[in-house]
Amino acid sequence: MRIMLGRAVVLCAGLVVVHAAAAAAQQPGVDFNVSGTSTVRGWTCSVRGTLAVTPGTGPARPAAPGFANGVQALTLTVPVKAFKCPNDEMTQHLMDAMKPEKFAEIVYRLEKYDVTGGQAQATGTLTISGVTQPITVPVTLKASEKDVQIEGSTKLDMTKFGVDPPVVMLGLMKVGAEIRIQFKGVIAR
Repeated sequence: MRIMLGRAVVLCAGLVVVHAAAAAAQQPGVDFNVSGTSTVRGWTCSVRGTLAVTPGTGPARPAAPGFANGVQALTLTVPVKAFKCPNDEMTQHLMDAMKPEKFAEIVYRLEKYDVTGGQAQATGTLTISGVTQPITVPVTLKASEKDVQIEGSTKLDMTKFGVDPPVVMLGLMKVGAEIRIQFKGVIAR
């Protein structure tokens, strides 16, 4: 269950970062790796999310690499059922924790961002398992003539989103509450 929660949190964090970085593209994909620890071993699960970006239309928004008029709106959506772990058992523990039949998506919505050079601090809200929390994620932006590459990572405590870390094997294996979310994507310009 903790693994599932961690994945959801990672996705949300990724959404925040992608939202600030990818201001002018429509429906680009962002790849996420969510990792954590347990009393037995470390773990990593992966998922791909979609990004909906509304470019800025005037000087009211701060410019970002690849987006001269900034970003007006950004929403990152991660389908919970799309998470893949190293084995089916881990994936099932994640699904048990995340409850995709009730909470099908992890969603990040960008509210504001600050850019210095190729670095951004993306602030918004992340919703995991029906719980919405504010989050700020550091994002690296690299613009080329045709796209903007985004990359970043952050740590989250899944219990702050109402996700109980999985406990299995009669309590012999417990998943830690803190997860690390790493993300990378390319946004076409």
